[in-house]
Amino acid sequence: MKITEVALEDIKSYEGRTVVSIEGGVTAILGENGAGKSTIQEAIGFALFDSLPFNNKDFVREDASSGTVEVTFEQETAKGQQRFRVTRSAGRSNYGVHRYDSENEEWINQDIDSKSQLIKWLCARFDVEDKEELQSLWKSCIGVPQTRFLSDFADNPKPRKEKFDALLNLDAYEESWNRLKDIPDAIEQEEQKLREEIAGLTSTVQDLPDKRAKAESLADEVASIEAEIERKTDELTEKKTEHEELEAVQNEIDSLEQEVRSQEQEIEATKRELEAAEKELRAAQKAQEKCEENREGYRRHEEASKRLDELEERESERDTLAERKDEQKQEVSSVEFEVNQLEDDLETLQSAQETLEEREDEKQRYEELDEKINSLQQREGEVEELQERIDDLTGDISEKQEKVESLEAKVEVIEEEWEATTRPGELDEKINERKARRKQLKNEREQLEEQLERLRDTDVDAPCPTCDRPLKEEHRSDAIDQREERIEDIDTERKELSEELSVLRDRREEARNVKQRADKLPVHREKIESLEGEVENLQAEKSEAEETLEDLEEELAELPELEAERDELQEAYDEYETAEFRVQEHADIPDELEEKRAELDATNSKLEEINDELAEYEGLDEKLAEVKETLEETESAYQTYIKHEQQASQVEERQQAVNETEEELAELKDALDETKAELEETKAAFDEERLQALESNIEDLKGEIERAKGSLEEKKENLTETREETQRLETALEERQEKLQQLKELKADHQFAEWVRENVREAGPKMREIITDRIGARANELFRTIRGASAETLEWTSDYEIVVHDADVKKSFSTLSGGEKMAAALAVRLAILEQLASVGVAFLDEPTANLDRQKKRNLVSQLKQLDSFEQLTVISHDETFDSMTDYTISVTKDRQTSEVTVN
Repeated sequence: MKITEVALEDIKSYEGRTVVSIEGGVTAILGENGAGKSTIQEAIGFALFDSLPFNNKDFVREDASSGTVEVTFEQETAKGQQRFRVTRSAGRSNYGVHRYDSENEEWINQDIDSKSQLIKWLCARFDVEDKEELQSLWKSCIGVPQTRFLSDFADNPKPRKEKFDALLNLDAYEESWNRLKDIPDAIEQEEQKLREEIAGLTSTVQDLPDKRAKAESLADEVASIEAEIERKTDELTEKKTEHEELEAVQNEIDSLEQEVRSQEQEIEATKRELEAAEKELRAAQKAQEKCEENREGYRRHEEASKRLDELEERESERDTLAERKDEQKQEVSSVEFEVNQLEDDLETLQSAQETLEEREDEKQRYEELDEKINSLQQREGEVEELQERIDDLTGDISEKQEKVESLEAKVEVIEEEWEATTRPGELDEKINERKARRKQLKNEREQLEEQLERLRDTDVDAPCPTCDRPLKEEHRSDAIDQREERIEDIDTERKELSEELSVLRDRREEARNVKQRADKLPVHREKIESLEGEVENLQAEKSEAEETLEDLEEELAELPELEAERDELQEAYDEYETAEFRVQEHADIPDELEEKRAELDATNSKLEEINDELAEYEGLDEKLAEVKETLEETESAYQTYIKHEQQASQVEERQQAVNETEEELAELKDALDETKAELEETKAAFDEERLQALESNIEDLKGEIERAKGSLEEKKENLTETREETQRLETALEERQEKLQQLKELKADHQFAEWVRENVREAGPKMREIITDRIGARANELFRTIRGASAETLEWTSDYEIVVHDADVKKSFSTLSGGEKMAAALAVRLAILEQLASVGVAFLDEPTANLDRQKKRNLVSQLKQLDSFEQLTVISHDETFDSMTDYTISVTKDRQTSEVTVN
């Protein structure tokens, strides 16, 4: 992966939208503490890894309600190199992912608009399982915060093991052992459960043969009852068929009787309908006579009404023309006023043009003077700044010269000390000689004590334990005295040797301290050389500033004379400015005046056209009065005609209705006679006594069938229950066989689970030793390169402790100096990153604390050689990185706002 761009909008001290471009290789993000350097790293962790070391709201600029981060990165995928842009906001819910389509040169939305969707997409992109692993990848590997850079290694063994086990994924072995802990017990419980279930099933299936025999007996009884029911059902069906035929005849009789009554009612209704139709016919004929009497008045009223509509339309047109005439008169007056106003403005323009010509030279001189005065006034502040800079440079030069003198004196003292000091190696030889002599005396004393004990315990005349001669009392006494005297001499000599060793050790410790100081002489000399170079640069800068100050003071001496001349020209300049404004303001007046005069002529022409059109409407009011008079005369005849017109038009329709009703009445009477005849014939064919006998027989058969069905249902229920019980027992028998097989398999699983669990736990420490050895070996190479000291070696132990060996001295992490701690932590961090950072990106926040310039160069050189990374970014307030890294991003802060420049 390679990050190409980070965009910040209203994030912490970044106002508006700030875009930071990031290249490959080693990049330095430089700036003072608090300038906003770490915010860039935090933004990447927030957008791509859901990691932020504080509340989201604290990530938003103080005067804003929300802020947004956009991170653009490239990644190699199965489809080749692809570019993505991830957008995320703080202070509000806003999430998005876009992919760049290089063929169409456009960004395509990936339809991700929630945090859960974004986290899922990022986990897939960086090949991690969940949100916790995604955050851990950033906090513990890619973007380790400055506060944790050293503290992780200074922890006690237990928390140190927890952190680095998780980082190196070694905690998976212990977690697996814990997760597997309950499996053997669970399998054993399952085995016991299966045994109990098998015993219960064995007891259950004992009744299976009896149940099978009972089911066969019940099946025979059910078949016999079903045959009896079928026979009686057939008999019932025959009797029902005969009953239905007789019942149909009875129903037909009832239907015919009802039809006779209905037809009689319908005849009476038709008669009433005929009377109503005849009445309506007479009324329509009278209305027809009324319409004929008033037809001529109706016709004249219709013609006058149409004529009135035409005249009223012309009246409306005339009124509209009259309104247009009034509007046109107002427009003529308005244009005449504007023409007069423009003529006045034309006079103003001509006067302003004359003023411009008169004041042109004075205006140019004024502007020249004003520009020069402003330039000088702006540089007045430079005098004080230059003087302050000269004073600062003088102080800096003095301070650095004092440091040079102090370091030179220190070097001289260390050289004298080293020249007068016995070398630690020579003292080591003397110490070893005395330690060997003391050990020799100790062995001799132990032998003498053993001989004394044997001499005291040996009887007289027994062989002497030292010379094998017969032991006499005098000989034993002399031998004991000799040995006791020798022991006293040995104790005295050992005491003297101990005192000499103490003195020699003190001298060696002092000599080692002097050597350590002497080993730093090259560093002190390099520092002196560096300070002397800085003094030369400061002195050159001071001389340049003094020359600039002298030139500036000469230029500022002319300022009062220039200001006086400019004041004399102020009035002429103001007149020119006013006239220039008037010319600009009225530049278009001549053209506008000409246009307005043409517009006035056109407006007057339109007014004359409207007057001509109005002349065509003379005599319109007289015609309107004549038409209205005709309408009043014919109104009565018109209303009478309208009132009876519809009813008069229905004469033919109502005559037709009378004729149809008379025909319908005759047909209904004929149908009634036919229905009465059919009713008499049907009554003669009906046998009521046979119908009643059949009803009694049918009820008896139904009762017998229902009783048989009741018995059948009971037998079937018993049969079903017995078959279900049989099936259940057969299923239980099959289940017993399956559980016997499961029990056999569980026994094998139990043995395998115990074996797996123990092997998983034993693998964890072995893998830790392998990984720490591999990372430690690489960290040692990096450490020695950064330190530039071949005598020092670094070891990363299997409990994640950093140990530095300097010759014969073994130093733990807590006893290291600040520079040693940072170099050691950097070396291990970089080695871990090479091992784990598959994304190919890493950020180092202030990694060079307590490192001198050469060690910084060594670090950057190593960073450039790390092939595992496409990008390594160093965040620091140390400006010396500007010349060491491939690229530099400078962050400055002015008035609580951060600004970025890329070099």
